[in-house]
Amino acid sequence: MSALLVLNAPSRHAWYLPWLRDIQEVVAELDLGLLGIAVPVRGHGPDFLWPSPTSPLTTIEDDLNHVQATDPDVVATELAEHARRLDPRTVPAHLYRALTGDPVEARDKLVAHQREAWRILVAPLWDRIRGLLDADITTRARQLADGGLEGLFANLHRRAKWESDTLHLTGLRRGNLDLRGRGLILVPTAFGWPNLGLGPTSTTSATPPALVYPMLGAARLWEHPAGSPAIARLLGAGRAAVLAQTHIPTTTSSLARRVDLAPATVSEHLTVLRDAGLVTAERRGREVLYQQTPLAAALTSGMHLNSPAAGPR
Repeated sequence: MSALLVLNAPSRHAWYLPWLRDIQEVVAELDLGLLGIAVPVRGHGPDFLWPSPTSPLTTIEDDLNHVQATDPDVVATELAEHARRLDPRTVPAHLYRALTGDPVEARDKLVAHQREAWRILVAPLWDRIRGLLDADITTRARQLADGGLEGLFANLHRRAKWESDTLHLTGLRRGNLDLRGRGLILVPTAFGWPNLGLGPTSTTSATPPALVYPMLGAARLWEHPAGSPAIARLLGAGRAAVLAQTHIPTTTSSLARRVDLAPATVSEHLTVLRDAGLVTAERRGREVLYQQTPLAAALTSGMHLNSPAAGPR
């Protein structure tokens, strides 16, 4: 859903122009239908379309199944509230009727459109997005362990501050929010920069509210690493290609797809690169994420570490 906000208002999201350029051809085949008018208006939209993740390993199918299971009464209430925010004169009549009609039919259509939007807009980037999301979660966990809630929110977003056992969020229109013992889920996103979001906040929601913030390193999503010919001669073309693609945290299977090598071959390259101090390996659930070390980043970018200053000869 966050990607749709960017797609619907590209002039307000210049940060994502590289992504918008990349998808301009495929987006022509995307028919958002009912989902196109369910995008939040002035910061408000149907909460049930934005389920909070239940774990760091939540998948898109988990989210869609959650939406699919939403009680029809909740769907009807939230879609009716959303319809009141719309100007019927600017919405196709058949879509407006669908939005305010049978809630089960509307819910099923919305889920189908969400699945299609994911396939076209996000899935091609998902391996890279997931690597950065996992890295962000790991970093936030360390900040929480080292500095508690105050340390965590000191680095999360400029509009979030933990003070006197209270989380203060500036610039949001929600006012005060009573969590009612439900807790608060922190959700990094690839498509939120530079904003901070809060939802779902409805007391009818089955999931706790989520604070959605821009993930660390989002700008690296749009980088297209080019392998250095010198590094390729040093390491070999395959190993150099693997190293170049670890500029963001990634898994063996993702690397294999991106460099068009067998997973076993990629695994062998990663072992050598790790032993040489060029990549790190960090377990995340059932998977291991590999990422360049500062030394590797310097080598692949053409920088020189600890090079002596040039002087007279």
